[in-house]
Amino acid sequence: MSGSIGTGTKLFEKGEAERLATELNEKYPDIDHDAVIPVSPSAKPAVAEPPVAETASAVERFDAIA
Repeated sequence: MSGSIGTGTKLFEKGEAERLATELNEKYPDIDHDAVIPVSPSAKPAVAEPPVAETASAVERFDAIA
């Protein structure tokens, strides 16, 4: 066992990947295997930038009210 973490290079259909992960978890219970299901960039939700007040440091917020 190398102790490294990563993903394989072979692509599987979702169901096959999940079945394989389950099989590997049964055969090798000391190693946690998960199916990695990639999400296309167009399917990812857009993340809005937080308001400045949420990102300002405590000093910046203090200076703003002082």
